[in-house]
Amino acid sequence: MSDADLRPDAGPVDEGAGPDPVPAEERAFFVDEFAGATIVVALAEPDPITVASVGQAASALAGGRSRLVLVVGTREGSAGYDRSGLATALPSAPEVLTGPADGAGLDWMAELWLAITDRSEVVVEVAAGTELAVAADLAAALRALKLVVTDPGGGWGTPARSFVDVHDPARGFEAALADRQGGAVVTAVRTALAGGVTSVNLCPPHDVYEELFTFDGVGSLFTSGDYLRLDPLRVDDLPAVEALVAQGTVDGLLRPRRRLEVARLAVTGLGARVQSSGHLAGLVSLETAPYEAERVGEVACLYTVSRFSGAGAGGLLVDGLMEKATRLDLRGVFAVTVSQDASTFFDRKGFSEVGHEQVPTVKWESYDTERKAQARAFWRPTLG
Repeated sequence: MSDADLRPDAGPVDEGAGPDPVPAEERAFFVDEFAGATIVVALAEPDPITVASVGQAASALAGGRSRLVLVVGTREGSAGYDRSGLATALPSAPEVLTGPADGAGLDWMAELWLAITDRSEVVVEVAAGTELAVAADLAAALRALKLVVTDPGGGWGTPARSFVDVHDPARGFEAALADRQGGAVVTAVRTALAGGVTSVNLCPPHDVYEELFTFDGVGSLFTSGDYLRLDPLRVDDLPAVEALVAQGTVDGLLRPRRRLEVARLAVTGLGARVQSSGHLAGLVSLETAPYEAERVGEVACLYTVSRFSGAGAGGLLVDGLMEKATRLDLRGVFAVTVSQDASTFFDRKGFSEVGHEQVPTVKWESYDTERKAQARAFWRPTLG
């Protein structure tokens, strides 16, 4: 699609759980993102739909040698979570522990650490209604990568906001979610993040798999402070760059490019990375060679995984690109797009819409006529 647009093999999936609702390329992205990490999920006593979703998530996580801790609320006298079929839905036989009644002592936590290290899946049974509090405490004590809080109401808002920084006072998520499970949802989010958990997902219990393994998600992702960082792309990033560009092309957000062209863009490109893993969440390149005589650059191949758009990936990339343009002593940077969303984004980032004639003429050489008729051009001067 456009020249500057925003978007906003994996592990096995249990074939008995029905058709896989997650595209393979999206699952592969997050299998890599979560590789080797521990994820804690809080569940009320699960129904068959939830069991199927958790089973698919566990199978995908196993492909990246990740570990899954399920904190399951059980009614008094109903110990034995496998009444719901959860054990048979997991890729391996889980270790089952009974949660501590009055807080986890050192010996119990040591047993949990060993169980998680030795097994891919661990189930911790707790009294019904305490699963969120226990899961948050355990996630913090484990220094887990992620906590998944499940609630029938799903994420925050309608539609659910995909990304929430709990330090942003304008968000107001605490008031909006205050009634969820008697305040336990907000407390769990705060407890986990304060304890060093990188992120907390809030979603319906039957959507755990889709929430964890799709770009858009179905709920809300909560973080504490900066979730992404900006770095120059490295040669080791090229396979991931090619995968992101291919995804953007399939989505209709980027125009098709030859491999050599993608590699050229990567040589001068910037990447938005997830702080905890270094995984690429977006990329952009500053194209200068065709416009050297005019001392301008072009925003090229701007693409962000939609899950991270709310984390400011696009803004982070453009800010870094403008700083680079200033260092190169360019007069300014232009962008061409056919996307309304991208047009709105560029306007918000200080670009002004200009006529086609104000863009270097070389840009339009061999440019598709129909595409040019739809294209909008934007310009932003540097500070230099």
